[in-house]
Amino acid sequence: MPHQKTDSLPPTQIMEDLWAAWRTQTLAAAVELGLFGQLAEGCGTAERIAASLGVSEPALRRLLDALVGLGYLKKRAAEYELEPIARRYLVPGGEFHVEGIAQFARRMSDDWWRLAEVIKSGRSLANVDDESRAREFFPILVRHIFPWSFAAASAAVSALPKTARGRIQRILDVAAGSAAWSIAFARALGSARVTVLDFPEVIDIARSYAERFGVADRFSYLEGNLRTTEFPQTSYDLVILGHIIHSEGEQRGRQLIAKAFSALDDNGLLLIADLIPTDNRTGPAMPLLFSLNMLLHTGSGDVFTMAEYRHWLAEAGFKKVATLRVPAPSPLILATK
Repeated sequence: MPHQKTDSLPPTQIMEDLWAAWRTQTLAAAVELGLFGQLAEGCGTAERIAASLGVSEPALRRLLDALVGLGYLKKRAAEYELEPIARRYLVPGGEFHVEGIAQFARRMSDDWWRLAEVIKSGRSLANVDDESRAREFFPILVRHIFPWSFAAASAAVSALPKTARGRIQRILDVAAGSAAWSIAFARALGSARVTVLDFPEVIDIARSYAERFGVADRFSYLEGNLRTTEFPQTSYDLVILGHIIHSEGEQRGRQLIAKAFSALDDNGLLLIADLIPTDNRTGPAMPLLFSLNMLLHTGSGDVFTMAEYRHWLAEAGFKKVATLRVPAPSPLILATK
């Protein structure tokens, strides 16, 4: 019988991609059950934790073991305890708690199952360009993404040249959400003052985070829609566009960059955070998948390449464009007026 050659191309990648949602649902279930808050009080056996949560002990044991495998828990003999990442981000009431995980995961999962439908029609499911929808959705989103944005913003402050940091006294945070970006700058730059622009429902969240991090006395608030609200001219040393251009789309994104340019004083800085694919749009995977997310949820939103951003910034009048490598899906863009 002839020797059969071993297949050198197994379907491992397909299996992993198809099963990737299991990780999401496992984490969401643990959050929904209050598991991380329970373990924050101390380690425990599956039996004790199940009794405290009022759930099935055999079923919970499987969840606990899966969370060990995912790196959120550690297991010593029969007892489970939190790994540092879970203690920092998944315990309710913590300074960097990622809020709304279960709610966000459920909403995203339901929408993504309709991707083929959207591809066929070319029409989004729920257009967050609509102001009433935006006012409903963004208060959920901005709490959820605060820890990611804050970590990237903190790294951005440190990555700035000392001379640039020294010039920043007046900051405009556009569509600020939870104000994660400007709070990091305010904490690092003790004399900097911040103006937050967003919808009233979102500004209430920004105000609560500014109070939590002890910088509220240097924050002021401008309620409105970024598309219709005029920015004060030549009034700021730093304008922040933190993950906003992707939902605005090309035309409004370019207009927003031009408005930011006018709002900056001479030598002022524009900081743009977004998901940026390569110029030929062949990777990385996350920005390209996020482009599909924009297709699902916006009328004209998309992700844009560094070449496109450089063109738009030059068009607006910025004289220098640099990038900052930080713990984020893509480098940050730093443009100088």
